[in-house]
Amino acid sequence: MRNAITVLMTFAALIMLSTGASATLNYFQGFEVDTGDWVASQGITRVPSGGGVLMLPSSSGSYHAEIANLPDGYQTSFGDAGYSFYGGSDSVYHGDFYQAIDVYIDVNWVLPVPYPSLEAFWIDMTPYHADAANYGAEHNFRIKALGSSVEVYVDGQTTPIATLTTSGWYTFMMTWRRAAILTDPVITDMNVYDSSQTLLGTTQVLATSPGGPFASSDLRGNGYVWITVWQNGFAGDLLAIDNQRTGLLPYRPVPSSKDQCKDGGWQSLSRVDGTLFKNQGDCIQYVNTGK
Repeated sequence: MRNAITVLMTFAALIMLSTGASATLNYFQGFEVDTGDWVASQGITRVPSGGGVLMLPSSSGSYHAEIANLPDGYQTSFGDAGYSFYGGSDSVYHGDFYQAIDVYIDVNWVLPVPYPSLEAFWIDMTPYHADAANYGAEHNFRIKALGSSVEVYVDGQTTPIATLTTSGWYTFMMTWRRAAILTDPVITDMNVYDSSQTLLGTTQVLATSPGGPFASSDLRGNGYVWITVWQNGFAGDLLAIDNQRTGLLPYRPVPSSKDQCKDGGWQSLSRVDGTLFKNQGDCIQYVNTGK
């Protein structure tokens, strides 16, 4: 995939140069109102829960989005879906932060053609970087379909960090943290959560991707999420996405049961949009009503 890496770097430079939006700290896009700042290569559609082409329930709320692949939009045999800057890239360092997005994974997806042994698509993310040629802190989740399960790989690693065996919504999250020595590379945790916010897989990588290294002193704010290197025709060239978000660390999981709110648990939890609970009752009400 060396050619894919070269193309990735070229595309990434174009994406970074294309943004003119103002940054939004603690951004959340649940597609309840619109599709935000998504720049879709083929198309993105806001759909109601249970509706759209895929007829899937939303990860949360009443709406999510379906994003389409543009065949050969990345390179021959590999398409591209598009990207979002989480409301606007942020050139200011507010503190260590995360970026995340929910993607619906069908463990029974048919293997991609003509490269069934390769990953089906990538979920690529990067923080803001003033030097458009430095991709050192850019990383990707690589999604590989096996016919009855899905493996999640990170960057060029040969061992998956998670194997998904149940169809449903999964959260793909990257964090960016400054190292204790600011000349050292930025540290990133690559995390995969299920719909109940249980951590299924994680690995830590350094900002030494092609084009790097990316020094901790250069870390600013959020960058973009990009769905790309998508094999032509895979999953009918259509994926469901929801709950795109970024915010400061520590990341606070969303409660899925009332018991998680009890005995002070509410203090380490949050709503899906990142807002905090006032007390235990506020947390339990959210579990019961979503509000």
